Amino acid sequence: MHALPPLPNDRASKPQRVAALATLPLFWTLKGKRVVVAGGSDGAAWKAELLAACGAEVHVYAPQPDLGDGFLDVFARGAADKGGSFVHHDESWHEGIFDDAALAIADCDDDQEAEAFFKAARSAGVPVNVIDKPEFCEFQFGSIVNRSPVVVAISTDGAAPILAQAIRRRIETLLPPAIKTWAGIAQAIRERVNGRLQPGAQRRAFWERFVDRAFADTPEEGVVTRLMAELDRLATPRPTIGRVTIVGAGPGDAELLTLKAIRALQAADVILYDERISNDVLELARREAKRILVSQPDRNAGDQEASPSMASLARAGRRVVRLQAGDPTAGSATQEEAVWLTKLGIPVELVPGVADRRDRRAWENGDAETVIAAGRAEHATEQRLRAAGH
Repeated sequence: MHALPPLPNDRASKPQRVAALATLPLFWTLKGKRVVVAGGSDGAAWKAELLAACGAEVHVYAPQPDLGDGFLDVFARGAADKGGSFVHHDESWHEGIFDDAALAIADCDDDQEAEAFFKAARSAGVPVNVIDKPEFCEFQFGSIVNRSPVVVAISTDGAAPILAQAIRRRIETLLPPAIKTWAGIAQAIRERVNGRLQPGAQRRAFWERFVDRAFADTPEEGVVTRLMAELDRLATPRPTIGRVTIVGAGPGDAELLTLKAIRALQAADVILYDERISNDVLELARREAKRILVSQPDRNAGDQEASPSMASLARAGRRVVRLQAGDPTAGSATQEEAVWLTKLGIPVELVPGVADRRDRRAWENGDAETVIAAGRAEHATEQRLRAAGH
């Protein structure tokens, strides 16, 4: 059976759900597994420490005189994970060390030794990495942010390790230390949540509220009891109704989307968008969300195609995002559309966007007058929605 390539028109109307990837990011469980590390350098010691922190049984092959201070320190401290361990073999690596190994890592002095280690591991069917020699690597180690069980890995495909470290520092500042505790709570209650709530909207609503707390507060005493009360409330049958969020994509630059816009995209069940929306913006949406291309809205007549679709989808319990270029709070047609949906009993929210290049420069330069004007427009829209009964 042969797969046919998409037609040009199909390719143009259906943007890729995932952009091209230099490498595939994987999170590999190593608890209780045997891994091989060859060499006694500090670089090899760091890899061995990392592997043992994942619960691996790390077999280090290096003559005692070749062990650097890094390895002596690692052996003295032991593994960070209670299931991890180190086994030192006072000898150089050889072809017989790869049996039952999950991974093989080496720090080699020259390309000749690196190639020999690479071929020996490959022959044994073991994934291999030779430190600082990408031509002899089947996988890579990225920079990590450790809030285990939350782990964030960053890779630049070996092109710019310093950039990866800078990105890691940025993420470190964004992830509160308490996220580690919240993740532990999530692990503890996950089975109860799955047992009480139906897959889909119910579970997603619970976990979205959970995430809001995780990024806002440190877990307080009795938090699990309160979470279970929230679980019981969501599990109680009630009429299902979705909501509509009209999101402004501004001039199309994904970096100018607000956090509120990104959160709406990541919570959506269905996204209605027009041809002006770039793939970079759509890439920020939830992977499972259905994407529907609609015709570009007429600024004077409103979006005749999208409005009925939004209403019917929301009435079916879907979370609908209408993604449009510019700023939806600045156009009377969009505001009238929001009022119309509200009168139908459908919750509606408008998320502002940067409308054009002039507004984009004002956004970037912190122009107070433009920011105030945008705030006034959003406030006026909220007043109209309240007047309509929302």
